[in-house]
Amino acid sequence: MYNGYETEEIMTDNLILMKGKEKDFLTVYEFDFKKLKDVDDVFEFSKSDNKNIKKLFNRGSKRYYERCKKAHIFDWIIYKDNKAIGNVFTLDENFDNKSVGLKVNIHPNSWRKGYATETLVNVINFLFKEGYDNVICSYEDGNKKAKRLLEKLGFKAYKILNDSSATLKNNLVDVYSLIIEKEDWLSRTSKIKL
Repeated sequence: MYNGYETEEIMTDNLILMKGKEKDFLTVYEFDFKKLKDVDDVFEFSKSDNKNIKKLFNRGSKRYYERCKKAHIFDWIIYKDNKAIGNVFTLDENFDNKSVGLKVNIHPNSWRKGYATETLVNVINFLFKEGYDNVICSYEDGNKKAKRLLEKLGFKAYKILNDSSATLKNNLVDVYSLIIEKEDWLSRTSKIKL
């Protein structure tokens, strides 16, 4: 199902999304994204401890993507001019309602250039063509940038998980999940300005 969960190359107007190598993931996750969300008044450029990335790739990128396929995950590195600028991946697949979760991270050097929007539009199109009926994205309470982006793309309220995430200051915050259905997406995509 879903193309054997093969992370295929996706070309957009400005970007190329494709399988990455360990060095690309290390570049994208140079900074700790938990501290870049501006949730709970925490915003700082703090270097990441990338032990987990190194562990994922300890047997090479081919082995990593084989594990992604087994776990039913698509995982792309986002490239602009052959430089890794972000990552977008699926998670939490649900066969009952043919839904999949989607998460995107853009390196701070590439913020405010429309790359997250361009990436999401193209990946959502890919996922709907693959047979999913619903795409779900989430953000923590206080992450205003993520909320604005998802609302701009037409995502609607789906689920609230109260006190389900702890901030860096150990305060509990709600996580909001928003959904876009295939029919709504197809009716909106001609209206989306990149």
